[in-house]
Amino acid sequence: MQIRQLKIQNFRGIASLTWAPRDAFCCLIGAGDSGKSTILDAAEAALNSRWFSFSESDFLACDTSKTIEIEVTVGELSRTLKSDERFGLYIRGWTSGGELRDEPETDDEPVLTVRLTVDATLEPVWELVCDRVETPRTISNRDRALFGLVRLAGDDARHLAWGQGSVLSRLTGDNKEAASRLAEAYRAARDSAKLDEIESLATTATAAEGFAKGLGAYVEGHYEPGLELGRSGLSSGSIALHDDGVPLRLAGLGTRRLATLAIQKSAISEGAIILVDEIEHGLEPHRIIGAISQLKAGQSSAAAARAPVGQVLLTTHSDIALAECGAQSLHVIKTSRPDRVTTAIKTEAPVPIAALMRFTPRAFFAKRILVCEGMTEVGLLLGVREQWPSRHQGRPIEQMGVALADGNGAQAPAMALALAALGYPTALFMDSDVPLPPPIIASLAAANVPIYEYGSMLNTEQAIFSAASDQMVQNLLAVARTNHGEESVSGAIFPRMGMSLATVREDFQTWELNSNLNAAQLRAAIADVAKNKKWFKELRYGREIGQIVWGIMGENNPAPLTQILLRLEQWAYA
Repeated sequence: MQIRQLKIQNFRGIASLTWAPRDAFCCLIGAGDSGKSTILDAAEAALNSRWFSFSESDFLACDTSKTIEIEVTVGELSRTLKSDERFGLYIRGWTSGGELRDEPETDDEPVLTVRLTVDATLEPVWELVCDRVETPRTISNRDRALFGLVRLAGDDARHLAWGQGSVLSRLTGDNKEAASRLAEAYRAARDSAKLDEIESLATTATAAEGFAKGLGAYVEGHYEPGLELGRSGLSSGSIALHDDGVPLRLAGLGTRRLATLAIQKSAISEGAIILVDEIEHGLEPHRIIGAISQLKAGQSSAAAARAPVGQVLLTTHSDIALAECGAQSLHVIKTSRPDRVTTAIKTEAPVPIAALMRFTPRAFFAKRILVCEGMTEVGLLLGVREQWPSRHQGRPIEQMGVALADGNGAQAPAMALALAALGYPTALFMDSDVPLPPPIIASLAAANVPIYEYGSMLNTEQAIFSAASDQMVQNLLAVARTNHGEESVSGAIFPRMGMSLATVREDFQTWELNSNLNAAQLRAAIADVAKNKKWFKELRYGREIGQIVWGIMGENNPAPLTQILLRLEQWAYA
């Protein structure tokens, strides 16, 4: 099954949302309180077999006069769902262009729409709707279970025991023998239960171990059914998965979550809809990558076998998870204020977005993004921005929701445009040695992306050295010599200056006396060497000279460097 369209009205922080996910694998990101988890909660509330208890706080602004309405249109339906004995009369059509119609045509995909409504009585009503059928059909929790939805949120350990409604109990089937043994266990306690001798329980535990390992959960020994007295009385809920005698609910958070997800997924035979909130929660980077890789691999295997692929909708705040998901799966969630209209925007320019995922994926989690042309510019601003908080009540730009992104050189304008299209307020910082084509400038202006550049065909190295005093030039040379070596730096400079190697090693203030070049020409020559030899082309080098550049600005220098950096500061703190 796959969600073709999700509509939400008046649910928690979302006044309205209409979203038609086009992909089998969707990664939802957005700034804090943008509505990511609420979207998953809405889909779960509509399709999960569990009964949901609603309260005032589930209504928008706690206003119960505005009815909650969630509509989920589901495609890739199983034969059971499409049969006339089930819901065949309520089948609608989903067109290749992403439109929903009540009278399906030959080329349309058959879909079903589940509507959940909650009014001031706080009583939820689940219905199948289709405008060509006069009366909606109320559906039960058993009906909703047919939609195959799996949700992993927080630390949910109920599926690690054989309690009523748990996945393990469904996988096991008839457990009358277990009930009989529990009566015995009541008299003889744990050692007498011998639950591992019950074939159905032992088989299910072994299968659960395989599922959990496949998704990256750590297993110390082997999974087996065991008794946990006192948790829920003497019932099937007292039987829980154990790993080498230790209840699995006591394992690490990441292992519990992966095991829970794997067990839930295994109970659905045809293309599950999997919802995962904050997939990185409790997981090390390698297990984040492994879990996402396994979820994707499962879909690829199903597609190759022409079986139902299912769908994964996950949220994350991890740049590692985001990079593993890939640009094609990215959906940026935005909620406007004060009307609380929520949108889910998919990138139409995956190439520049993929580049940003490689170089600065964490920028996607910011509210506003400053795209810097390359590593020199990023490093420079990383150094300079450390000086800004003292002028803004101690607030760094990160507290303002601003992130710096590496534009990867010539890709920077396209990256800025792609980010603006995703709804990010974006600015572009670049040098001026290669002028932007007029059509690109026009496109950036149309997208409200301001361009910050030095002008006069200056690259960043030229802008810095041309504005620097003699002492500041000497300080910049000292940084270059420290990072790249005295011989390398001085050896690259002296042929350009008409001076001896020994003279170049002296203080910069003496150079003009020993050269045919004037002060401006000397600075221009050093800047050319610095650019060609990539003295400041790494983040750490650029960051190191940030403090020197701040000193240059502090000399009341009216140069383009000072003006542009001041304007960038204004944009960051606007």
